[in-house]
Amino acid sequence: MSKRLAPNGSSGKDNKKKRSEKIHVDWEHDSDLEDSDDDMKQNEESSEEEDLETGEEKRVRMAKELLAKVGAGDEESEDDESSDEEEDTLGRRPATKLDSVSQKLHEELLRSKGRLRKPVADTFKSDSLVHQFCPRAHRLAVTCLALSESEDFAFTGSKDCSIVRWDVETGKKLAKYPGQPATKSISADKIKGHHDEVLSMSLSSDGRYLASGGRDKVVRIWDVRTDSEIDAFQGHQGAVSGLAFQLGKHMLYSGSNDRTIRAWNIDEMAYVESLFGHQAEINAIDCLYRERAVSCSVDRTVRFWKIPEESQLVLQGVNKASLDCIKMVDEVHFVTGSQDGFLSLWHTMKKKPCSVVRNAHDGTWISAIAALRNSDMIATGGSDGFVRFWKVDLGKRDISVPCVGKVAVPGFVNALGVGISGRVVVAGSGQEHRLGRWGRDPKGRNGLHIFRLPESDDADDVEEHFHDEEEEG
Repeated sequence: MSKRLAPNGSSGKDNKKKRSEKIHVDWEHDSDLEDSDDDMKQNEESSEEEDLETGEEKRVRMAKELLAKVGAGDEESEDDESSDEEEDTLGRRPATKLDSVSQKLHEELLRSKGRLRKPVADTFKSDSLVHQFCPRAHRLAVTCLALSESEDFAFTGSKDCSIVRWDVETGKKLAKYPGQPATKSISADKIKGHHDEVLSMSLSSDGRYLASGGRDKVVRIWDVRTDSEIDAFQGHQGAVSGLAFQLGKHMLYSGSNDRTIRAWNIDEMAYVESLFGHQAEINAIDCLYRERAVSCSVDRTVRFWKIPEESQLVLQGVNKASLDCIKMVDEVHFVTGSQDGFLSLWHTMKKKPCSVVRNAHDGTWISAIAALRNSDMIATGGSDGFVRFWKVDLGKRDISVPCVGKVAVPGFVNALGVGISGRVVVAGSGQEHRLGRWGRDPKGRNGLHIFRLPESDDADDVEEHFHDEEEEG
């Protein structure tokens, strides 16, 4: 794995120090928070000043917003809590507002490390999902999608070179980003947007930036607020087949058919470094909060990348064909799908899968996979006409991945997304596989499928619990 200097001449180590900063709250420096509060009020006076907000100011603002939110909740229930405290005759110390804040911060820390799990698979009812199809936006197959953290909107990319933004609630098309195939009469340098098939995309967790990549070998950055392209990164020598934003940050990782992974700092709009290791085309990449990433390839291996340590772990499964899709369940578990129909559950510290489901899609490829983050449910898609839902059962003795439901989606399911609430599932489909034209299903429809649990469903009335497992180093 090779390290290179950033364009501004600073060393890679300096960039790593910036990337490794942690969000924290210093309870002993109230005066610093008050001073920062004045700065925050000035920044909120205009959107332009918000754009100039420093990283430290942003961390302080986010911490104060969390404190205010918790404080508001405590005030609403103050009367009930006071009566409960009077009735406490066991000599126990009544819970204070600081205790509530500490618990919230502790839960957020556990959630960011993938150790606070929200089980939903046992209560999930696939037959309760309300289906909505969004057609007439793409002329060719949908190849990739991205769902916002708020679940308000989603993006789809297609073989027709276009990108569409959708309203998840209504299913209406909100915007269409430019792009068209290059021809003899229209050269690539005269085309706005992608000039070849769009194959991958990722949305930053704050919903501000959309990254897209395709066969034109370019990573394009779009400002979601203005629905416009703001930068284009070149450097890959092959199609950009995988993209993943680090959660909570604007660090982007891209995987390519040139067998390399590149890291980009979107705040600086700069290239950071390249990662080498795969022996064939990279098909997909994913990451969560930490500076860790997983990628899968035609070489039938999974690579677990430790970015700051400049190291990688090579994982080999039982599959005999290309690994086409990969998704992290939490910081230590992830799932892969292969062309020979193997659905595999992995642990980052084990070189072999923890559990394997053979023939997961009735003899067809697994072409798409999604996971409900820090939970026990995943979704997979193929060309057998169904999106299937699975439970990640991390038992103390046996680890298994049983199927818990399915919904019909004709054609090739090329992309999947599951909202963090567990109530929304989106699927991108088409008449062809996203990476080629090995087969064609005339029953398939090129567009976005939205599945939603009805509001009356009690799927989210489940208890979060601490997943007591040793973290990888």
